[in-house]
Amino acid sequence: MILHIATLKRLFHIDPVSTDAVCHPLSSLLYQTLIRINRSGDAATAELAADWIISADYRRFSFTLAENFFHDGRPVLASHVAHSLARHVWPDSPSIFAELLRELIVGANECVTGEIPAGLYADDEKNHLLIHLKQSYCPFLEVLAHPAMGISLQLNTGQILGSGPMCLSSEVHQTDDDAGHWQLSRHTAYAGQRHLPEQISILRYAHFDELALAYQGGQLDAVLLERKHQLRLDAMPGAHSSHLRDRWAGMLIMNAAGIFDQRELRRDFHALVQKQAHQDLGAAYHADFIPVDILRPTVLPVHDISPGDFQIRWARHFLSGPVRIIYAAGRGPLSAGLDCAITVLQACGIAYELIMTENPAQVYEVVATGNFDLVARGWIQDYDDADQYVGMYEKQAPQAQARSAYLEFYAAIAAARFLPDPQQRLSAYATATDQLNAQYLYITISRDHHRIFHRENLRLQTGCRDPFDL
Repeated sequence: MILHIATLKRLFHIDPVSTDAVCHPLSSLLYQTLIRINRSGDAATAELAADWIISADYRRFSFTLAENFFHDGRPVLASHVAHSLARHVWPDSPSIFAELLRELIVGANECVTGEIPAGLYADDEKNHLLIHLKQSYCPFLEVLAHPAMGISLQLNTGQILGSGPMCLSSEVHQTDDDAGHWQLSRHTAYAGQRHLPEQISILRYAHFDELALAYQGGQLDAVLLERKHQLRLDAMPGAHSSHLRDRWAGMLIMNAAGIFDQRELRRDFHALVQKQAHQDLGAAYHADFIPVDILRPTVLPVHDISPGDFQIRWARHFLSGPVRIIYAAGRGPLSAGLDCAITVLQACGIAYELIMTENPAQVYEVVATGNFDLVARGWIQDYDDADQYVGMYEKQAPQAQARSAYLEFYAAIAAARFLPDPQQRLSAYATATDQLNAQYLYITISRDHHRIFHRENLRLQTGCRDPFDL
C-alpha cells in the first residue's frame, strides 16, 4: 500500500526545526522525539528515551536512551540528541521554541552557533542525557514531545538524518528541499510502537490551485494545509476531513482607547458578537475551546442584550465616526469572527470601515498607531499547556492603551510561570485570565481543530498528532 499525501513546498521541509505546524504529522514520520504524547491528555510514553527521571523542582530532566538507529544505520547517541536540541537555541534558529528554550536551558542564552549549552550534558558511554533548566518549568515534557523537537543528525554533506519509522528512499537526496516528490519507506531498524503503511509518497506542490486539482481528481489520499486553504477545500463538493490534535482559534481585539473605551460598551458588544457566533457557526463555535485540564478560567455570566437595546444605549457613542476594523487580505480563519462582528454592527445600525492590510506585519504596524477600533487575530495551540495559551496575549494584544490590564496579567503570569507545583501554576494562570476576561478587551471565537482532508474511505487516526498509524 502506498499512501499519497500532499502539501505545499513552503510548509514542509526535511529539517523538522523549519517545518510549519500544519505538517508536523509528516515530520514525525521521519524523526523521533525523546518521548511521545500523541493525544491530549495522554501520559508521556517512551520513544528515543527508555526511561526518565524528573527532579522535584522540575529543573533537572534525566533520560536514559533506548537502542535506536538513524536511517543510515549508525546508532543514536546521547551526544547526537544534545546537539539536535542545541540547534533550537542557536542565535539563527527558526525553531518555534527558540525563545522559550533560550530562557530555560542553562547556558543557552550565551550559546553561539555550533555550541552545546552547559544545560545539555551527554554521556555516550551510559547513553544518558541530562537537561538542566535555570528555573522550574512543569510542561517541559510537552515541549520535548512536540514534533518540532524531532531528533536529527546533520552530516557534513548537508544531509539530515532521522530515526523515525519511515525514511526517505535512497534515490532521494536529503538536502534537496526543492523536490516536489519524496518517497518514504519503512525504516527497518525502527523498534518503536508505531505501525505505518509500507510506503508513503509525499507530494509538495508550489501552488494551492495545482494541489486542489489533484485532490479533486482523486489523485491524493490525504492533504495537509494551513487553515485558509482548508476553508477553500472544505467548500469543494465531496470534501471529507477529520480533526487532528492542534486547535485553531480567532479572536477580535477591541481598542480600549478607541471607540470601545468603556468597559460596559465592550461587555455589551462582546455579548452580541458571541450570540451571533453561536447562531452562525453552530457546532464550530466553542466558548470552552480550551480543555479544562489545560486551563479552567471562570466562565463569565451570560449577559443578555438585543441589538435594539444596544442601539438605544450606545448610538450616541458611535456618532464620532465609523468603527475602524483592521484585517489581513485573505482573512482565512479569522473571517468568521469578522463576519459576526460586521453582522452585529449592521443590525445595530452602526457604520464601520474595513481597513485591509496585506499581511500580519502590516496589521501590527496599524495597531501600533492606535488608529483602529477592532482587529482580528488568530493563534494555534499545538501543545497542551496553559503556558502556550496565555502566550497568545503577548503576541496578539499589543494595545498600549489597555496597558494596565495587560501589564497586571503579564506580571501575574511571569510570577507563576516557574512555580514547581503544576496545580499552583494553573490556578494562578486561571486567576490572571479571569481578571483579564472581566475587562472584555477581546472576544475569542474559536473555530476548529486543525484538520486533515482525505478520501472518504481512508481510515485515519483522529484527535492526534500522528493520523497515519494503521
